[in-house]
Amino acid sequence: MNINRFKSQLGTLTTKDRFEVELHGPIGIRSRGIRCTGVTIPAKTISTISNSYVKAGPTSNFADMVDYGGTVDLTFMLDQTFEDRQKIELWQSYIFDEAYNLQYPSEYYGSINIKQLGLDGLPIYDVELHQCFPTILGEVSLDSTTTDIQTLTVTFAFRSWSSSYENSPTGLLGGLFKKFSRKITSKLNKKISDKLFG
Repeated sequence: MNINRFKSQLGTLTTKDRFEVELHGPIGIRSRGIRCTGVTIPAKTISTISNSYVKAGPTSNFADMVDYGGTVDLTFMLDQTFEDRQKIELWQSYIFDEAYNLQYPSEYYGSINIKQLGLDGLPIYDVELHQCFPTILGEVSLDSTTTDIQTLTVTFAFRSWSSSYENSPTGLLGGLFKKFSRKITSKLNKKISDKLFG
């Protein structure tokens, strides 16, 4: 590989710290996940079974089932209002009532969008988790010997996920249009941010 070509590509690599998370829950629960500091885009595994066409012959592998991972952990920094914890507690309390009668799943399912952002701050990869709900509301530890920022980890269960790419092939004209509109959007966002935050 040409070293100069490799060096020119270093400026286009994405970094782990550029992401956005959005939560959509029942009864209007919604969070942009501004304080979300950690999440992992889940894996997808196709499990296989082996079978042989003849009893003494070699085996072949065949797709048997798709496993989407099933759970994802989100870590939040907590502010003075504990808003993120409040929303998760509200979501969990909606799953069952005070007599511990459970709602129908369709009543408490939500969705989570995880977006990997490019260097221009615009999404390049978007994953939507389907049929989500919070299963584990993590503990919040208190310690008088430290002034670290308070964090909360929440585990969500989900059934499956789907993804979309910003740079999906659309032909020469479509690719040029996407590239041009992306540059304009990036410049507009920067100007608005500069005006708002000085």
